[in-house]
Amino acid sequence: MQTLDELVADLVDRYTGEKDHPGDGGPGLLHRLDTLGLRTRQPPDGGHAPPGSRPPTSLEAVSWSHRIKTEAIGLDMQLRKSARTQSWYRALKAIPPGAEAADRVGEVTRIVGRWHGTVLTVLGLRGPSMHFRQALCLVCGERTVYGRADDDRPRGWCINDACQDDDGRPARYEGTRLYLLTTNRAS
Repeated sequence: MQTLDELVADLVDRYTGEKDHPGDGGPGLLHRLDTLGLRTRQPPDGGHAPPGSRPPTSLEAVSWSHRIKTEAIGLDMQLRKSARTQSWYRALKAIPPGAEAADRVGEVTRIVGRWHGTVLTVLGLRGPSMHFRQALCLVCGERTVYGRADDDRPRGWCINDACQDDDGRPARYEGTRLYLLTTNRAS
């Protein structure tokens, strides 16, 4: 999982991705949402893009971009405890130090991680997540587990904000732990 600084850098500066799933080093993810030609990866040798990488409609991409920028400005104001706003770029860049100063790094990382994942999904760089309706979270016992069945790395996670695993983060399920969810089903 990426740190808060890495998530913000992916959104604003350059998309570098995670260690096991590196990005392409191109423009930031929000810039890609705002620029029609950057919304999907095209094969370098020409031809058609891979199935499922169809660019989102202009309105959908711009809508998500605007929503994330607006939420970032609001979150920055909360962290600074100020009534004054900053531009979305400055607000996003100020979120990591503001979260540390307010001692809310875990909560803010979850919020920015949700924005990051949404942008990746809208751009077609990652498939959508699914709600595991019948699975109970092994930590909090709620039906709040979502997951993604990527070929190379199937995984799941709890979206309950009150759920915290042993390391203080929301419960995450990968590898053999993911398969424990299938035996922990709600009737």
